[in-house]
Amino acid sequence: MSIEVLQSEVTALSSEQRRKLVAFIVALEDRNRPDYAAELARKIDDKSPGRWLTPEQCERELGLDSK
Repeated sequence: MSIEVLQSEVTALSSEQRRKLVAFIVALEDRNRPDYAAELARKIDDKSPGRWLTPEQCERELGLDSK
């Protein structure tokens, strides 16, 4: 199957199906990073307030702000 066929198929998916596909692809890529789980755990466990984001910053980072 060519990339063009895949792109065409993905275009036909619903928004929910595309989100699930993206999550699957990200998880698949993370499997190839042996240090990913440890790195993520370290970031989650980091309690340094200097690294925290405000809710507004999170929205901007995630592209959810209304601007």
